[in-house]
Order: sequence, then C-alpha cells, then structure tokens
Amino acid sequence: MGFFSNLFGKQTCCLCGTECGPLKRDKIKDKQYICSDCTRKCSEYVKLSELDKNAVEDHIRFMEKREKIYQDLLQNSKCSALPSTVREKGIRFYDDYGFLVIAANKNTKNKVNHEVIRYDEVMSYEMYTEMNKPTEQGKPETFKEDGIILKLVAPNPNMGAADSNNKNQHPYPWNTRDIKLCFRKSEKDTNYADNAIQHFDWIFGVHDSSKGLFNFGMSKEEKRDLQAKTDMAKLMGGVMKAAIKGEDPEGNEKLMEQMEQAQKSADDASSSGLAVYSRKADEAENQVN
Repeated sequence: MGFFSNLFGKQTCCLCGTECGPLKRDKIKDKQYICSDCTRKCSEYVKLSELDKNAVEDHIRFMEKREKIYQDLLQNSKCSALPSTVREKGIRFYDDYGFLVIAANKNTKNKVNHEVIRYDEVMSYEMYTEMNKPTEQGKPETFKEDGIILKLVAPNPNMGAADSNNKNQHPYPWNTRDIKLCFRKSEKDTNYADNAIQHFDWIFGVHDSSKGLFNFGMSKEEKRDLQAKTDMAKLMGGVMKAAIKGEDPEGNEKLMEQMEQAQKSADDASSSGLAVYSRKADEAENQVN
C-alpha cells in the first residue's frame, strides 16, 4: 500500500505547500516533490531529479534573474532570430549583450521564465537530422525533422572540458541535458539550422584565421594578435617610464587604463574574440542585478 500511495497518491509541494497529483508534480532529491506550477519556473533542460529543495530554490532565483535581463534589456532590443518564424523551437541571438534566448512556439511554451543563456556558457553546438524509417521494404527514408543541439559548460570544470569550443568560457550553474532544438519538420521550410550554426561559428571565431579570396590584409585572428602585442608594448613602455620617474604604478591613472586595455586585448586574442561577448554579458548582469 505504501508504494502505491506514494506513486499515485497526492503529495505536498516542498516549495509552495500545494497538494499535487501524480501527473502534476516532479520528484526531486530526498524523496520530495514540486508541483507543476513551481516546475514551470525552472529551466526545462535542468535535471531537477538531481537537485534538493535548496538547490531548486537557488535555481528558480537564478531563472528569475535571467528573466529580468530578458525583460529589462533583451526583449525590445535588436536580435538575429532563427528561424524568423518559430514553428517548433528557435534561437534569438542578442549580439549587443552576449546572450541568446531559446524561442518556443506559442502553443508549446509553458514556462514562466525564458531560457536566457550567455554565449560563453555554450560548450558545443551541432546540427542534427532525423529521418523516418520506411514503412515498406525497398522504400527510402523520409524527412522527420532537423535542428541543432547545444551543450552547455558544466559547473564542474572537469566535465566535458575536452569538448569545449573555447577554454575561456563561463560555467552554466546547473547540470543540463542536451538542449535539442527542432527548427523544422518539413523539408519545404527554410533550413535555418545551418544559419544558426554559421552564427555560432561567427561568435566563436571559428573561421577568423581565414581570409577572403581577394583579401590581402590580415585576418581577424591576426588583427587580434597584433592588437594584443601592441597594447602590451604600450603597457611595458608605460611601466618603464613610471619606474624611471619613481612613480607608483597603481597611482598612475593612465597606466591603469593601459593595463586594463592590455588585459582585454590578451583575453580577446586567447578566446578567439569570445571575451568581447563575455564582457557584454557581465555588463548586462551588473546592470540588472
């Protein structure tokens, strides 16, 4: 009786105290439950079963902070929306802030808070395609769906580090399952998944070392490396001048500015440009918090 009463009987939500039946609750650690209304406040990609009550409360506060970034900064800002019309799932890229938002069809969205993710929290991205098995022998497979799969940087730096696109990334605070985003279910629709991959490639500087066919100047990667070396040379020159004059470097405002710029340029060069978006995301978080 105890087994069936726990399985099918009503349980009390450990967060809000609401009684919830078996179809309107999620089980978390320590044999506790949260109701569907509290679940709607969480990310659909976080493994709630691995969290205890305190961790779930922390996660909801985190989601509410991210929602505030969306409401205060992103919602009315320009973005690259892929697909432009969301049939299933999609991504909105907010390059001016270093954040992306996972978009959902209005008929499928059932969450209180948007999925708001920093660019530097993305560990990897790839396209996927699924095909329907033929119903009769000898007939070809038919298109089912395609889209992209995102993996986020794990909170434990030892988890998945070898698969990371960039070593200067920001851990997402919670363990997540793979984020599978279906962009289309008909080959007649535009293939926006390829456009999304190209945008991620641009963010992570995947092709920054290459040049156009008729481009005889430096590549973006070479320009970043040169800027880092130039700013470091300026800094070292400033340090030597301060030392000759017997000045305290920390009291030299110009020298401190040069030091900050040299650090930014070094970060940009070592991260293939991702550090630019990290700073934008930091500024957005500081502005809202």
